[in-house]
Parts: sequence; structure tokens; C-alpha cells
Amino acid sequence: MMNGRCEHFDTDRLKAISITGVARRLGVELLRAGSSYKARCPWHDDHHPSLHFDERTGKNHCKCFACGKGGDVIAYVMQEESWTFQEACLWLSQQYGISTLPSNSNTPHPKERPKDEAPSYTYIPHEMLDELISAEDSLCRCLKLMFQPEAVDWVAGEYGIGCYATKGYDDYTIFPSIDVEGRVCNLKIQHYDTDRFSPRFAHSDPGSCRWLGTIWASEGRLPKGARFKSDCLFGEHLLPRYPNHKVALVESPKNVLFGALAHPQMLWVATGNKGQLKRQMLQPLRGRDVIVIPDCDAVEEWTATIVSMSDLANFTVSDFCQRMAPAGETKYDIADYLQDLHPPMPF
Repeated sequence: MMNGRCEHFDTDRLKAISITGVARRLGVELLRAGSSYKARCPWHDDHHPSLHFDERTGKNHCKCFACGKGGDVIAYVMQEESWTFQEACLWLSQQYGISTLPSNSNTPHPKERPKDEAPSYTYIPHEMLDELISAEDSLCRCLKLMFQPEAVDWVAGEYGIGCYATKGYDDYTIFPSIDVEGRVCNLKIQHYDTDRFSPRFAHSDPGSCRWLGTIWASEGRLPKGARFKSDCLFGEHLLPRYPNHKVALVESPKNVLFGALAHPQMLWVATGNKGQLKRQMLQPLRGRDVIVIPDCDAVEEWTATIVSMSDLANFTVSDFCQRMAPAGETKYDIADYLQDLHPPMPF
């Protein structure tokens, strides 16, 4: 009921109105998603747009790949504006001229939608990284005992690997996170055991992982309170350079370097850790052919997560590390497998 009387609407025609056109008219920010669009889902607290609009032949609806909810044009307007069925139909009818209602009908007005401000991040100047680029870091020193040194130098240069002195060592490995725009988001540092006779050879020292951006901000070399972009794939900056390469997605930057040395025909990138396999992180892979190689303890989790992102890229998940892991080994990864194939030279 509105204005004390029952209104009648041509719901078939209302449901045929372009759902993306309706979203735009409501002031919703749409992002391109392949041949269609996506937006933040009004059915849940959505920080990364996961509501996809489908206007293919015979379809005109939306669905959220995060919460699973969605619906037709009327249902979408109701949820987006917190309106009743009748209020949504009245607004659509008058907006698109599908109504014989008097022009003075009490039509609801869409809520104001302030534009989201882009997060203010601090990017590390390239000159600060350039001063540290080197293949004399602890991990590259290990790799040069297993692979051709020239190949290690080339891979280190491609990924911008550097060397940093801190906490008693002068050969911490720097893994730069550089996005597709070429901006240095942050610099992860980690130290590796370089003793070829140690059972932990080429494995990181416990507790050695730190972030240079945070260190430099505390030292005053970067702004105090700096915020650093965290949803950047390691190796992301190489995607535009090699647009036709098949992509191998792994967990750690160390796996990337091993993979790039053993299989240079593929472009290797990493999330940084198991929990970072997120839609926003994988946006730069859109439209690519991607083989996903989880560590042996992440196969089931990553497989389930990738299913919900099948619209992003042509993903294929491999259980290779799980199949090749020694009995009882739960932390086996592609670097462990390749290290077994390429043991360090005894001299």
C-alpha cells in the first residue's frame, strides 16, 4: 500500500530493465569484470566487489560469489535501497516510463552514495630499492650452488631481488612487492641458511621475516604511520611484460625463484602466504591461464577457494606437492621438490 491504495505494476517489464543500467542510475560504482560488471554486494558487508551482474541472453540478474545471494532487478533495488517491493516497483516504473501512475505519486528517492576515496598508501621510492639490488643475498647464494649462477643472476634481476644487512647478517634476501603499475608496495626481508651441509640449507631462519617499509618508517626514512599496500602478488610487475606466458601461482617468493629457474617458460608469482589467496590479490591475473601449485598442506583449502574465483582466470589447481611429499611431511612445497632434484654442489 502507498498513499492509501494498492498499486499495480508490470513486473515482467520491470524485470527486463537492464540491471547494470539500474545500478548506474542508483549511483552504484561498477567495475568491469570480463564482458560484464561487478559491484559491492548489498546483502553483506562487502569490502571487495563480489556481486556480479549477468545480462546474457535470457538472464538479467545479479549474484554474489561471496555470500551466494542475488536476484532479479526488483530484488536488487529492494536490497540496495532497503525499500519494500512496492517502493522498488514504483521507482523503477517512474524512472523507466513503465507506469500509468499519476506523476505526483510519492516516489522514493535513492540514498546518497559518497564516492569511496582511494586508500592512501605509501610507495617506496625505486631509488631505495635500486641501491640494494644484488644476487649476493643468502637465498641466491644457495641457489647458485644448485643452478647455473648466470641463470640465478638473471632471475634475481627480473624479480628485483636485493641484499640487506641487519640483525647480525649482511645477506638478508629482499623480496620486493611491485604492482602492475610498477610501484614498490613493500620489501619483505628474510634470511636463509647457506651451509650446504645443514639439514636446513636454503630454508629460512625462524623469525627472520620482516618488512623494510615498516623498519624504514620507524627510522624516519619513510613517513611515520605509513600504510603499505598488502594485496600485491610477488612478481606481479612482470605480468604486463609477459602477456602470453602461462602463469604459475605459488605461496612463497622462495618457491617463485626455484620455479623460475627450473621452468623459465612459465611466469611465476606468489601470494606471500597461504591465507592471502584472495580475490583482490588475484585481480591482476584476470583472463590469464594459471596453474595453481599449493604447498602440500594447502591443496584442499586452495582448491575450494579457487572454485569461487573461476570467473577471474582459467585456473587449474595441481596437487603435485601433496603427491610428491615424503610420508608424514606436511610442509612440502615446490622448492623442496626442486631442491631434492638439484642438491647443492659439494665444492
